Amino acid sequence: MDELATNEPGNVSKGMGYTVPVLSEHIKDMCKRWRVRPEGVADVAIFAKSGHERGSISDEFRPAGVTFLPAKKADRISGWQVMRRPLQDAGKLDVPGLYIARHCEYFWQSVPFLGRDPRRVEDVDSRGPDHAADAVRYGCLRQSQELRRIALSGV
Repeated sequence: MDELATNEPGNVSKGMGYTVPVLSEHIKDMCKRWRVRPEGVADVAIFAKSGHERGSISDEFRPAGVTFLPAKKADRISGWQVMRRPLQDAGKLDVPGLYIARHCEYFWQSVPFLGRDPRRVEDVDSRGPDHAADAVRYGCLRQSQELRRIALSGV
């Protein structure tokens, strides 16, 4: 796993204020290094038609060469369960696992320190810097759904 973190150095809660064109270039550069297409899943908030020049934040990314699909969020607690499995399986020889690279600084500075929601102890407290945790959860849910689709179709 790799990350593109756009937070201020030393502050996991404050972003750098990058525009979509600047973010797009960073995303495309990272994807080029990994030889993957600049596409992925994103929080449904970027698809809201709320006064953006091109309709939504997602609509601004597309002409810049980056495509997002809405994340299948499911229930947050179910999503944490889907994420927890590959984390627990990391290092096992007979099953795939989720490995987080040491250089994913934002992840390591935020995710291990997330508190539990005081009202729903199975959930994390979303008042903390949960962006990296959410991004990984969305990716795990997408992967889980892709594997289920493949299994059902027999491909």
